[in-house]
Order: sequence, then structure tokens, then C-alpha cells
Amino acid sequence: MRQVFFKNVAALQVAGAAGADRFTDLGSGELGFWNIDAATGGAWFGSALFQSLVDDGSGTGVAVAKALPLFRNFQIAQGFATNNPIATPIINAANLVRVTAAGYQASTLHKMRVTPTNADAGNNISLRFVMRNTPTDYVSYVNNEVTIADLSGAGYQFPLGQFNTTNHKLLNLAVAKGANEPAIVANIVTAIQNNNTFNSMFTVDGSSTTHADITARHAGVVFEVITVNEEDEVETSGTVQAAWNPGVGNDWQARGDELKAREYAGNFNRMYFPQTYADFVTDGSTWDRYEVVYRVDGDRDVVKGSQFASAIIYEVSTQQAVDAVLNGGVNPTAGTTTEYLF
Repeated sequence: MRQVFFKNVAALQVAGAAGADRFTDLGSGELGFWNIDAATGGAWFGSALFQSLVDDGSGTGVAVAKALPLFRNFQIAQGFATNNPIATPIINAANLVRVTAAGYQASTLHKMRVTPTNADAGNNISLRFVMRNTPTDYVSYVNNEVTIADLSGAGYQFPLGQFNTTNHKLLNLAVAKGANEPAIVANIVTAIQNNNTFNSMFTVDGSSTTHADITARHAGVVFEVITVNEEDEVETSGTVQAAWNPGVGNDWQARGDELKAREYAGNFNRMYFPQTYADFVTDGSTWDRYEVVYRVDGDRDVVKGSQFASAIIYEVSTQQAVDAVLNGGVNPTAGTTTEYLF
């Protein structure tokens, strides 16, 4: 079982008056950690779920190989605007496997540089694109998500069909002759921008006049560019300026998890009545990401046949409240996943 929670309310749900805490306290986008063992039968908490340091007398503490849970039974819950709150099953501390915390890191799109030479001046040249990888993220393959799927912000759908890494696509683009290097660069920009297919895949910057930087628009796209001088039969490989890095907590990643979670819940199954869900991920939103992995009994628990379940938490990256519970009170590091084992 894989559940996804979104926190866009700054504060965690806090304990109320004795006996008054309920899951219905949760507002839309509000997250809470529920202590099953409270004397009142249940109460919210915002303190550390576990301890990863032990006192060695120095006052600084020593990291332990396996974290020590501080609550015996707990649940993670989140409020919705138009639906009942969602919650994990009751998680027993003995079943905890791993907790991870990762701070938001922006995606880096793959970028190649094409630099024409004097030998190319006045000759017919073409660009040969070797498409190594195409998008495989969820939002690139569902309807009405092109705004988030195009990381350049221009709203282009990726135009090529999916293929595997043993069957690369080779695409050729003719470029008009240029009298000198700046003219060739300008013609490269024009050729890409005036071609619907190439313009849907790449942005191009020729402002330097000495070279053109070609950048993928979509997540996961990796490519090479070779300049072919048709007259001299000389090929020149482009140079990598930035390698694709997915980052952490970007809108396309969080939105993909949001939509997949609804599919798991049967929202797209025609046997169920349609449900209206609040959308928490918006174009350009950024998130810190946490995940709690725990064991379930596939013979008797909520999901038959399962051995592990996970609760993924996306928290608006500027709020930084979940770290008090799941990361020792330290804001997660951008692009680094901190792992706690049990």
C-alpha cells in the first residue's frame, strides 16, 4: 500500500482539550500525527517520532545504527476540502522499516552546446539529434497535465512516442547556410524554433553569437547533438552544459504521486462513483519529501498480499514543520536523502 499526503497548512495539528481530539479537526491540507496510546484514547503530537542519537556523556550524542521509536502506535492523517480525511492504518513501532527526509531541489534539465566553426561558414550543415531518453514520468502520460509536464513553462506536449534505451531515435534538422559563426548560430535558433517537433522538445538560446545552447523542455529527456558539415563531411559533437538531474519535490514529481494515489484509491475505476478531489500540487509548487516505510501482514492487514507499505509526505518547502517529527528537528537538506533505519 502506498499513500500520499500533502501538507500546505503551515502548522501540524496540535493536541486539543482532553478527549476532544478527532481526525475531523484536520482542515484541508493540514497534516497530523496521531498517538494511539494517549490516555484519552488518542491525541495529536508534534514531537519526535523516534530518537537517532543516544547520550554518551559528551552532550552531543552518538548516532545509533537503528533508530529508537518513542511512540508505540501512531497514524499519519491529512484533511481534505471535499472528502473525509485520509489516514494510514495504525502503525506499530515494531513494524517500522525506514524513514527518509529529503529537501526540495530544483530539477536540472539536460542542456547541450553547439559551437559552429569557421569551416562551417557558407556550407550546408545539419544537426543530428540522438535521443537517448524520453519522459517516463506520470504527468507526461495523463490528460490535462501539460502545464506541469513541460518544465520550460511553455506548455508543450512531448511529441515523440516512448522507446527503450536500446533503440535510440536519430533526428536530423537542416540549417540554412550562414556567412559566419554568428549567422550560423542565428540560423540554428531559427531552424529549431520554426520546426514544430523540435520546438516542442527543446528551447534554444543563441544570445552569445558564438554558440547555441539547446535545452530539453521535459523531465528525463537526455540527448546528444552532432553538427554535420555536409560539404566537408565533418561531424562535431556538441558539449554537455548541464546533465539531467530530477531533483526532489518538484511540481511534476509531486503531481505524479498525487494522481497515482487517486488511481490506487479507485478514483479512475468505473465501478466507483466519481469523486471530486482537492488539488494540492500547482504549477511551480515546491515540496520537501518524507517517506515512512513499515511492514504489514499481507494475510490479515488492510492490503492483501503486501509485505511493506509506505506513507509519502509532501510538505510545502517553506513550512518546515514535519522535520520536528521525522528528521530530528533539522530542516532536510536540499537534494540529499537522510535515512533512518529501524
